[in-house]
Amino acid sequence: MLPLVASLSASGPERGAKRASVPTFTKDVAPILYKNCTTCHRPGEIAPMSLLTYADARPYAKAIRDEVGEGHMPPWHADAPAGTFENERRLTDDEKKTLLAWVAGGAPKGNAKDLPPAPAYPEGWTIGKPDVVLEMQEDYKIPASGTVNYEYFYVPTNFTEAEVRAGGRSAAGQPRRSCTTSSCIPWRSPT
Repeated sequence: MLPLVASLSASGPERGAKRASVPTFTKDVAPILYKNCTTCHRPGEIAPMSLLTYADARPYAKAIRDEVGEGHMPPWHADAPAGTFENERRLTDDEKKTLLAWVAGGAPKGNAKDLPPAPAYPEGWTIGKPDVVLEMQEDYKIPASGTVNYEYFYVPTNFTEAEVRAGGRSAAGQPRRSCTTSSCIPWRSPT
């Protein structure tokens, strides 16, 4: 009977140490999501779900595992070594490992006092007030599912000569969805 007691006793601390090494939402995962995901994964934005809180993120733990594991999220398609661009939308290897370990460990919440403050996002234009706003002449309906091939739209500018702009942002109308387009490539037509 003593070996059984000793065996149980020996496995207890090991199990506790293993559990302690599982990342938690509040301490480990939330900072990664806040930094890399919640620009789009928050109420009123294009992502299909919010990841701002544990209650928001926990139901999607397996989806997070799949998307991060397959390299689909966060979306970053530039073919250049990490560190080439400022504000890259990439997860580091450590961040990926943390998210995957969190899901593999049962996606625990953690201690509320470890949760950093949620990020504050500006309302309206995120790159400052624009000097020019160009609007499409007709609404374009995006289907609820499926794939939308590249579309080309003519948007009159009333520019009389080529102009250089320091930045740009595409956005849909109401309800406002700042990430509706995956890319917007403007060019000037010669006519």
